[in-house]
Amino acid sequence: MASTRTSSKKPTEKTQEKKQIPPPTNVAQFMVVLVMSICRKILLIDTSVKIGLYFAGVIIGSVLADMVQLPRTYLSSKDNLFNQYFVKLGWGWTLLILTAFITQTSYVYNLGKTGMVKVHLLRLCMGTFWWYTMVSMINYIESVVGICSGKGIIGRDACIKNGKSWLGFDISGHVFLLIHNLLTISEEVKIFKDWKKLGEMFDDPDLPKNKNINMKDFLEGRKSYRILTPYINVTFVFVALFTVLWEFMLIISTVYRFHTTSQKVVAVFMAVACWFGSYKLILGYSKTGSLKLLLKPGESQMKFTKVG
Repeated sequence: MASTRTSSKKPTEKTQEKKQIPPPTNVAQFMVVLVMSICRKILLIDTSVKIGLYFAGVIIGSVLADMVQLPRTYLSSKDNLFNQYFVKLGWGWTLLILTAFITQTSYVYNLGKTGMVKVHLLRLCMGTFWWYTMVSMINYIESVVGICSGKGIIGRDACIKNGKSWLGFDISGHVFLLIHNLLTISEEVKIFKDWKKLGEMFDDPDLPKNKNINMKDFLEGRKSYRILTPYINVTFVFVALFTVLWEFMLIISTVYRFHTTSQKVVAVFMAVACWFGSYKLILGYSKTGSLKLLLKPGESQMKFTKVG
């Protein structure tokens, strides 16, 4: 009888927990996880590492292009589809996708406060200022630093007017623009590293009290997180696609001899200078943003990510 009783005992809770099998993952869920994992690997590389890679890539690619002349292809033509409709409008495309990303994410981590969303979008105005200033500077330098193929003719306009060729120092606008796009994207998407952590914070009922956050605002943020996260994921994928396109076009601009090595290297320095001026000097001036007019990516009451 004793042995019968022993064999009829119910399994302990610990045994039941061990026997639990997670629900099966369907194909759609697997594909979503796979795509998001690839996008994270593409986008969430440290910006400093990317700068080193871009710098080395431009120098090595330019030197190789000088040593070995690559065969002409569709991509070597300035009239190719990618160049005409994407690269030449590159800052516009970057503005579009980053406006969508910053608007959605900042609305969530600022707990539905639209005024704070506008403040976060001001960083793109700063990027636009650098784009316009540097492109204007590139055009100006090309017009004043150079020589005319015709003897005794001074100035680009006079040279062209006389039917001669102007040999100016033509800094690569494509290399500058593409790296400016890529570094801006890299800084703005950093917050996605801690997006899951933000969701866990919204599940903590004691967080409003601990962080001195209004409960109504907290609930609005939690609701926004649940509603907007799928759309943010889609936007994140589009940002990754444009990043791949910009990096691919950077390779094309480097390996084909549209510009000299020095002209491309100067363009890299200009793009890095804009990044450093924006994200290390202006935004890095104080712990709360320079002059309190600008906020760093992810900066909010939630304090869910490392700012700076």
